[in-house]
Amino acid sequence: MTDPILIVGAGPTGLTAAFELSRMGVPVRLVDRAEAPATTSRAIGVQARTLELFEQRGLAAEMVRVGNPARFGSIYGGGARVFHLDFARIDSPYPYILFISQAETERILREALAGLAVEPEWGTELIGIGQNALSREPSPIHAILRHADGAMEHVRAPWLISAEGAHSVVRTTLDLPYEGHTREEQYALGDVRIEGELADTDFHIFSSEHGFMGLFPMGGDHFRLIASHPLSAPVKETEPALGELQAIYDQRSHLPARFHDMAWSSWFRINSRMVPRLKVGRLLLGGDVAHIHSPAGAQGMNTGIQDMVNLCWKLALVTSGQAPLSLLETYEQDRLPVMRGVLSCTDHLTDMIGSENAAVRAVFNHVGPYLGGAAFMQRNQTAGMSQIALAYRDSPLSDHHHHGGSLHAGDRVPPLNVRHRTEGRWTDAPLSVLVDPSRFTLLLATRDGAEAPKALNAALPEANCVAIMPAAGDVDRAHFDEAFGRECAVLVRPDGYAALTSPLGSAADRLDNYRRTWLLY
Repeated sequence: MTDPILIVGAGPTGLTAAFELSRMGVPVRLVDRAEAPATTSRAIGVQARTLELFEQRGLAAEMVRVGNPARFGSIYGGGARVFHLDFARIDSPYPYILFISQAETERILREALAGLAVEPEWGTELIGIGQNALSREPSPIHAILRHADGAMEHVRAPWLISAEGAHSVVRTTLDLPYEGHTREEQYALGDVRIEGELADTDFHIFSSEHGFMGLFPMGGDHFRLIASHPLSAPVKETEPALGELQAIYDQRSHLPARFHDMAWSSWFRINSRMVPRLKVGRLLLGGDVAHIHSPAGAQGMNTGIQDMVNLCWKLALVTSGQAPLSLLETYEQDRLPVMRGVLSCTDHLTDMIGSENAAVRAVFNHVGPYLGGAAFMQRNQTAGMSQIALAYRDSPLSDHHHHGGSLHAGDRVPPLNVRHRTEGRWTDAPLSVLVDPSRFTLLLATRDGAEAPKALNAALPEANCVAIMPAAGDVDRAHFDEAFGRECAVLVRPDGYAALTSPLGSAADRLDNYRRTWLLY
């Protein structure tokens, strides 16, 4: 029997990795040094792109049920709202940021994983690793685990995924630099209930001479507050008091509000760091092990989850002998640019909103209303924050041939309503339900349902082949034509991004070349 892949860390990143691999039939073992699941809220923002991916896996409905959708973002400066972000502008079934406790996100993932007969092993700490990356042995990873009773266990694994968090045994053992910086300012955080005029349909960001303050709606009167430059000096082994958070709010907001019933609070400082590599031999890194940054924009947990969605379909194909090892090199090539972009954007946003410089704040307060009201700014800001704009056009996996439509290899396949042919009949459905998250999907798109060349079905026999045409409505037809042009073939990766795009007439040979390069069937 094949040794299971060892996943270290049972937070959102590790749980996603375990779930993705398990549902594709790859045996895993998930360990975490904590004695039990965490109960505090921690990361709270789930973006539209993450919800789209979770929907394909049957997880989004429960998240939406228990979370709070914030459809707007209010940014204030100089005692007035400077601009108002409207997430209705994003092209997604989830036009909002979903605010939900990380404890709930982890619960939903754990329950899905339990349905696949996998449970995290709590109180189990990784304390040492070794590997012979050039070995022909099926399990060249050696790991030492220490259990809660102090017992040591030597295990072997074909691969190890490090999702340990910022303090990683794997990263430090490999001596991988955690490149970046630590911001000088201290921050206070608290989960409180609020009586006042803060709408729970919005997240609220306040920029002032005192620094940054954000309030994020968890549902009803429950908000998360984050503020730079707290009024008192943080002391180790203490947490911000309710009175401290109230005083910070009163200092920086013009909207009346009273705090009560604080559930959790903490001091922290922001690190903005990432590693230069995500794969060293058979060791793979993702989540906070690989990147950590400002909470501005609610990007961190989403990026870690999407690291694993990108990695695990590739790892499943490689471990099953259906793809060469070179496919796994594209994990690093895909995700490192994303991580750099997230660090740059969150740093810039934190600098701009948290600036104490009077000139910077004056420009922000006066120019903000004009920029914020511009349609292009609304579209760009909300698409970027929601991560639906993320693309892999420069990936070695992206093979684009112009087909008259806007969909480019490397792009996220848009959430269109289409007609698809099944058992000789045309049926309406969202395109997202036709994309298989466990294997490649070949979309054969025509405007009128014309028969695609038979050679296309044989070019990639293991793919899920779906013939599509526009749905009946004028809007659906316009969106279909804009994306696919007159007729084209689109090979879609299991993570929902276009791998190859081509006119139908020349697609068979291109699909065959793609298969020969990246697959072993």
